[in-house]
Amino acid sequence: MWDIKCIIAAICFLTSNTLFIVHGVLLMKEADHNSHMANANDSSVNQNIYGNSNNYDSNKANSAVKPTSYSFQNWKMLDPTYIESRWVEREAARPIMMCAALFGAMAWFWLMVPIVQSAWILSKGGKRSVGPHMLLAALAIVGSLIELISRLMIVGMTNASEWMAKDFNLDDWDTEGDGTGWRVLEMIHIITRGMLLWVDAFEALALFGIVVVIFYSVVTEPKFRTKRGLSETSKLVEPEQEDGAGAAPGGVGESSTETDSSSPPPPQSAFEPVSTKEAIKPTFTKCFAGYGLFVGILALADFLADVLRFLNWRVFGRMAMATNVLVGVIFLPIWLLCLGRELPLATERYEREEKRTGMLMRTCDDAVTALKGNEREIS
Repeated sequence: MWDIKCIIAAICFLTSNTLFIVHGVLLMKEADHNSHMANANDSSVNQNIYGNSNNYDSNKANSAVKPTSYSFQNWKMLDPTYIESRWVEREAARPIMMCAALFGAMAWFWLMVPIVQSAWILSKGGKRSVGPHMLLAALAIVGSLIELISRLMIVGMTNASEWMAKDFNLDDWDTEGDGTGWRVLEMIHIITRGMLLWVDAFEALALFGIVVVIFYSVVTEPKFRTKRGLSETSKLVEPEQEDGAGAAPGGVGESSTETDSSSPPPPQSAFEPVSTKEAIKPTFTKCFAGYGLFVGILALADFLADVLRFLNWRVFGRMAMATNVLVGVIFLPIWLLCLGRELPLATERYEREEKRTGMLMRTCDDAVTALKGNEREIS
């Protein structure tokens, strides 16, 4: 038995992260290809784009030959020609980006319900460790909703930005061929992508919190259940007392007195209840909880790399890309498949236990109601 929600979430996560990686690789290859072309035709490119006065010529900017080599310096200078060439490349990769964002939104939507269901089962219906399990449910709900909204925002902003770059006048604003519109569009793009970058960082942090709370709940789960009952001595003594009491009416009073005096009464400890321990099957296996903790550590490393790449973008950017591939493409889908395998079994055990407890409670309520009814009849 498998949980279909976890399987769909795993497939969506795998597809989304794979498409994001393909999108990044295509942009990198395009930048490398264009870099070689620009280095080989540097003089012709400059003559094609810039006029005689070395100013930006919007009419020539739309030609097929452009300085499209990736240059961080040109990007920081907000060179209109360079920015326009980058938007041409983004237009070619737009379908992949949109599909990746849509699959990411569906992944977090399908992840929310299994995590909340796990929190309810681990807390035994809100009867055990309410605080940590409320935190687990809150991380699942808040993280999923934020990621869902952010992915849909990516789709909307990508479509709107590409539409503006394709059909709007971005060349002539203050003066003819100043290219101010391209600068404004690129600044808006940088700001919105920076906002979504921190949302993606929160995604890794929320995943870390989810797996850590599940690990803590599984480790601290009770291992045994205490059952109370009568000792074996009391079970043996009670029939003897009944036999002696039954023989008294049929015999002589003196013999019964001698019998009672010759057999000492049983000790009081014989009638005290005895507690026995019964093993409880855990909700999730320790192997699954440990693997989830490993995924959480990788997610925490991804979050730290996302934060630290503002100090050194080249080093920590590559580290963030590597951890994102490991978590999003390999280890997180596997963890979701493991959860999809164990969650139905845990749910079945929980529902069976709740049904048994409900039947016992109804039996006790019926007995109490009968006693109250008898008392009213007697009175």
